[in-house]
Amino acid sequence: MTHRPNQAAIPGADRGPLITVAICTRNRAAFLEPAILSVLAQIQDDTELLVVDNVSTDNTAGLVKKLGATCANVRYVYEAKTGLSTARNTALRNARGQQVVFLDDDATVEPGWLAAYQKFFRAPPSPKIAVVGGAVFPRYEQPPPRWLSPKENKYDLGDQPFCFNRQASPWECNSAYDREIAIQHGGFDARLGHNGTNVGAHEGADFTLRLQDAGLEIWWLPGAGIQHTIHASRVNLSWYCSSAFAAGAASALKRLKFAHGPGRRLGLRLGRVIAAPFQFLLNGVVFLALFPLGKQAEAVNALRRGLRAAGYAWQSLKPLA
Repeated sequence: MTHRPNQAAIPGADRGPLITVAICTRNRAAFLEPAILSVLAQIQDDTELLVVDNVSTDNTAGLVKKLGATCANVRYVYEAKTGLSTARNTALRNARGQQVVFLDDDATVEPGWLAAYQKFFRAPPSPKIAVVGGAVFPRYEQPPPRWLSPKENKYDLGDQPFCFNRQASPWECNSAYDREIAIQHGGFDARLGHNGTNVGAHEGADFTLRLQDAGLEIWWLPGAGIQHTIHASRVNLSWYCSSAFAAGAASALKRLKFAHGPGRRLGLRLGRVIAAPFQFLLNGVVFLALFPLGKQAEAVNALRRGLRAAGYAWQSLKPLA
């Protein structure tokens, strides 16, 4: 597969900064192909597609080579250390673009997705922007169960751009990072995020908090939506319980990192460890009371709150590396 050596050699790059669309993947070639094809349908000379193969044993490498033969803007990088955050950091280091737009390997982009990012980067509303991201719409492999809230797996904050406060940020599966800024501030924390069978979380929220603490801005981008596949294996109560526990543990790690001073961290640890049993029992009672009454979505949300509290307490008992 041929490579374009640098931005100056890419025709049309003067229309705006070079963009790298980065897809990190592991053993999901069947989903990866539609993701790549959806990007290639919108790709232009000022855009490259970088696939980071995170220790795949399927036909990922061959698939990227085949699709790359039809487009010189496609590149392949192999990352031997497992972990989604590690793979994303590899993408940041290897990207040629000034802006790196991350797309999950089981997602497809909606019409106008790339154009929305290009327009935003050509005339950013602020010189302090480090991250920008757009909407995520779920695409279920099978009809979701009754206990799953209709708002679950969907992220859409409206049709007007705005700067996020510290309470929210774009989802990592559809977000763009200024490459130099991201590398300068350490990239994604490899302790957070998915890693093999470990269902991690909060790697994006952790990163954006660090960037905001440095005086940088995180923005919402309308019109840059994606369709994200929700696999059948992830639409069951067992997976959502495991995910809730992992999310609680990741939230504890994130908060402990940002707590200044050993006294503050000790207070966070003790408070959550003491409160967790009561939170878990209370939410367990709510689950048992509501589920038989047909209020399944409310019941499952209560169960997940209890498991997040348990995950937070479990992480609070561990040393902060």
